[in-house]
Amino acid sequence: MGRYQKQALVLGKEAQAKLQNSLVAIVGLGALGTVSANLLCRAGVGHLVLVDRDLVELDNLQRQVLFDEGDISKPKAIRVAEKLRKINSEIKIESYFENLDQDTIDLLDTDLVLDCTDNLETRFLINDYCKKNKKPWIFASAIKQAGFVYVIAPKKPCFRCIFKEASLETCETTGVLNAITMQVGAIQSNEAIKLLVDAEVEQDLLFINLTKNKIEKIKVKKNKDCLTCNGVFNYLTAGKKDITKFCGSGTFLIKGSFDFNEVKARLKKNFNIKESEGVFYFSNLTVFKDKVLIKAKTEKEARSLYSKYIGN
Repeated sequence: MGRYQKQALVLGKEAQAKLQNSLVAIVGLGALGTVSANLLCRAGVGHLVLVDRDLVELDNLQRQVLFDEGDISKPKAIRVAEKLRKINSEIKIESYFENLDQDTIDLLDTDLVLDCTDNLETRFLINDYCKKNKKPWIFASAIKQAGFVYVIAPKKPCFRCIFKEASLETCETTGVLNAITMQVGAIQSNEAIKLLVDAEVEQDLLFINLTKNKIEKIKVKKNKDCLTCNGVFNYLTAGKKDITKFCGSGTFLIKGSFDFNEVKARLKKNFNIKESEGVFYFSNLTVFKDKVLIKAKTEKEARSLYSKYIGN
C-alpha cells in the first residue's frame, strides 16, 4: 500500500483495493485524456484501456500534459502508454492507436468509460454502446475557458437526452486554455474514482466557467422522445463509411482493403517511413492494416492522396 498510502488515508483500504481491481477505458488522449489518464494511473486504477486515433502535433503541447517536443508526429495512444508505464509499473495498460467505430467499439467492454474526445459523433456512439450494455460513462468537454462534466449512469438521462445531433465548437476551430482542460480533466477523474469505489457521484451536469471562476450545477431530465433511451441504437447500427472527416480538423480516415506489407515495402523505397506497433507513417499519412489517416484540406484531396500512395 506504500505507493497509495496518502490516498488510502482518504479513501480507505477497501476503496483503494476496488480501484486496483477496476478496468477503465479512456477514449481520446488529448488535453482532457492526458489529464485523466495521468491521474487515474497515479491513483492505481488497475487496468487502463487507451484509445486514440491521432498523432502528437506541436500545438498540442500547450495543454496535453503527457507530451513533449520529442513526441511530435508519434501516435498519442502509444506515447501515453509508454509514459504511464514509467509512472506506475504495477498496473496493466493497453493502448490502441485506433479510431473508435463500430469495428472497435468492444474496446469499451470495461467497468467505466471516460469520454475525452472532441468529436460529437463518437460521443453518440459511446452513448449508444454504454446505454445498450448498461455501462456508466463520464462525458467531459472543454472549450475557450469553460467546460462540462456529466456522469451518465444506466438509469440517468443519457447524452442524447441533453445534446442535439448538431455540430459543436471544438478547440480546433475556437481555441482553449490549458487551465480549463486541467480543471475539467481533474473533475472527470475525481468522479471516476468516486464511481469506481461506490461513493456518491455528482448527479447534475457540471458547467465550469473560469472566466468567472464559477461551477454551476444544471438539472437535467430524461427526454421521453430520446431514441437511445427508447432502445434505438442507430449509431451502433449505422452503415459504415469508407471515409470519415474528423470533427474540427483537416483529418480524414479512409477504410480500404490493401496489402499492408506490400504498400510499406513500396513506399520505403522513396520515403522515410517510421514504424510503431504495426502502424507506419510518413508525411501526411498514417497507415493501419485496413485504413489510412490522412491530413488534407478536402475530401477530394484526401482521396487523391490515398489513391496516389496506397492504390485504388
